[in-house]
Amino acid sequence: MNNLSGDEIIYPYRLNEDYYANVKAFGDEFLEYSQKFNFKSDEESLEALCIGVYWYLYGSTALDLDSNIHQALSNLAEYRRAFPEDKPFIDDLRGKLLTKFLFKPFEKNNEKLNEENLSMLINFLEATGDYMDQIPHFRNFSHNLDDCLELTKWFCKNSRKYLGEYTFGLNEYLENNGTTHLMQEDVIFYHGHELEYHLNMLGAEIMTRIFKEEFEKRPRKAIILPGCMNSNSKKCRARQDRLGDVCTFCNPNCNAYKISKEYSDYEVYIVSHESTAFKGAKKEDMEELGIVGITCVLNLISGGWKSSNMLIPPQCVLLEHVACKSHWLSEDIYGNIDENHLNSIL
Repeated sequence: MNNLSGDEIIYPYRLNEDYYANVKAFGDEFLEYSQKFNFKSDEESLEALCIGVYWYLYGSTALDLDSNIHQALSNLAEYRRAFPEDKPFIDDLRGKLLTKFLFKPFEKNNEKLNEENLSMLINFLEATGDYMDQIPHFRNFSHNLDDCLELTKWFCKNSRKYLGEYTFGLNEYLENNGTTHLMQEDVIFYHGHELEYHLNMLGAEIMTRIFKEEFEKRPRKAIILPGCMNSNSKKCRARQDRLGDVCTFCNPNCNAYKISKEYSDYEVYIVSHESTAFKGAKKEDMEELGIVGITCVLNLISGGWKSSNMLIPPQCVLLEHVACKSHWLSEDIYGNIDENHLNSIL
């Protein structure tokens, strides 16, 4: 496992002070290139890229997915959302099924993407349980699917140039820890390909642009913190609120404490897991609220579309590295962000 002594930790990704300038440049180039395909919006261009990248990464597995396994895993994921008290039992069963039937070594997929194969890809994504907020966008996608593949070729050629330095430790990290998540519910999520990290980084930048105007119009702004920004979640005294936990300022060393104090003009909520975000949202939240979601890379696109699907315009700030033992490390450490970027959004 990882040695948790500061800079000696090997992370799957790690940002530096140049990150936001580089991803902005990549976003500029992506949107300029995507103009040649006559997408009806920047969001449709992002949908096309997501479909193409997921097809490239998971298409071979999707085509081999048995319909009964898809249905069983989808039903279990739905049951897990409906009955969270049964999560340990369901996660154990899903972990075994996912590892046996869906977790396969990366195999470059060159099969043609047509409507039938897109449906097979959606079935795979649904079975994993990790892409539920993307799926409605893919079901409603009506653009030429060949353009998804052209965008993906361009993305594969250019993403490492802009973003490769931030995922330089991914392969070593997975080699050191690769067997620890076999038979676990997050096995697909944990073993995400470098391209999926880069897709989420670019996706967060594009989403920030798409929803910025509407976000700025909203009279209420909220900062959504992940649980890893707590100093010690087991001793945390945050009180439950409708949209998440609210800091009660019990520990000055806690990053949730610091952000809640420093940004006292805004609503600040701690959300322990992306699946629980906005569960208590009401009609007035959908009309009044804009959020800045802080999360690790592989949750960015899912979290952004989860928010926008509820008519709450999101902005994105990335954790500088993973910080929790739920998925990544042998013990929790502080999650950190670039506060200059947060300030630029607010």
